[in-house]
Amino acid sequence: MIHFGKPILDKSEKNNLTKIFKSGILTHGPEAEKFENDFTKLTKIKYSLTTSSCTSALLLSYMTINLKQGDEFIVPAQTHVATVNAGIFLGGKPIFVDSDQYTGNINIDLIEKKITKKTKCITIVHYLGKPVEIKKIKKLCKKYNLFLIEDCALALGAKYYKKHVGFYSDFACFSFYPAKHITTGDGGMVCCQNKKLFEKLKLLRGFGVDKNFRERKIPGKYDVKSFGLNFRMSDINASIGRMQLKKLPAFLKKRKENYKGLKKLLIKTKNISIIDSDSDKKLTSSHYALALKLDDSVSKFRDQIILELKKNNIGSSIYYPRIIPEYSYFKKKYQLNAKKYKFAKAISDKSICLPVAPHIRKSDLKIIFYKLTLILNSFIKKK
Repeated sequence: MIHFGKPILDKSEKNNLTKIFKSGILTHGPEAEKFENDFTKLTKIKYSLTTSSCTSALLLSYMTINLKQGDEFIVPAQTHVATVNAGIFLGGKPIFVDSDQYTGNINIDLIEKKITKKTKCITIVHYLGKPVEIKKIKKLCKKYNLFLIEDCALALGAKYYKKHVGFYSDFACFSFYPAKHITTGDGGMVCCQNKKLFEKLKLLRGFGVDKNFRERKIPGKYDVKSFGLNFRMSDINASIGRMQLKKLPAFLKKRKENYKGLKKLLIKTKNISIIDSDSDKKLTSSHYALALKLDDSVSKFRDQIILELKKNNIGSSIYYPRIIPEYSYFKKKYQLNAKKYKFAKAISDKSICLPVAPHIRKSDLKIIFYKLTLILNSFIKKK
């Protein structure tokens, strides 16, 4: 079976976990702080805070800017539902923007006309790890006094003009779900450059409590400085993340090699085009997956093609199965017309994502290419 995503774990994670178990400190220990420090060294973003998931990182970001009932937040129509749900939970109204047809990222040229007096922030997503043109959006944020939040769930290791994604924003949110670039089992990270925002994030993440048990001069005694919830990451998860982070350079190198190798095999294949993550040398992709877009002659068979790949033991995925305005909940809640998001819908309806993660071997790439070609040809004959 050629899996779409498969975490690579070995003795380093196991040995570090053993140390955590022996210490008896499973939460509030030093491991989460070490992971945060290591992450800051990697991204060069001043402050990093571990969270229970990327969703909680997004929610904390929206909470920190006081997104509330009546506020609007601009977000791409093509993203994971978590990007939107975190803002809706606080009463915010999502304002959707269509995709760029070539990259899958938010169409920057359409953003400004969506900004109103109610707009609180712009949330961007780096589609499959290809960085958005952040500086253009930063200018809009400065012009209209808006916050900028980056959903970097698929973009760990991606860089914009040699700066890690998240460097220029108010908040950057990362995911460590098992299929991502590194894993902690599950978990996330929220990063920011502003100390005041960071201090607010910390309080919101942990009940509003000012000191964890290791920081208290008198055991059991603390103050509650603000409202807060519990979105902490345990030391168990953080210990896995620390070991995974050491492997990230090798993981990213292998992803790039696999992406380029599979792209080279597929580039002349008829009836498909590749949503290119690698065309701009100023932007460094994290190569989360290779997305191919089926042309009109075979796109109606997209789901059947995926099932045929599965029958041939080849994992694939869709990013994302529907654009957000087309999911029944959002369509009903906001009376949305999916046809307004033409290019996002086309990518959602006609694309297939193929695996390039570090567990994929060169021989696997040839199998993927060979089987996919056979499957495509069989459906071309049916059209």
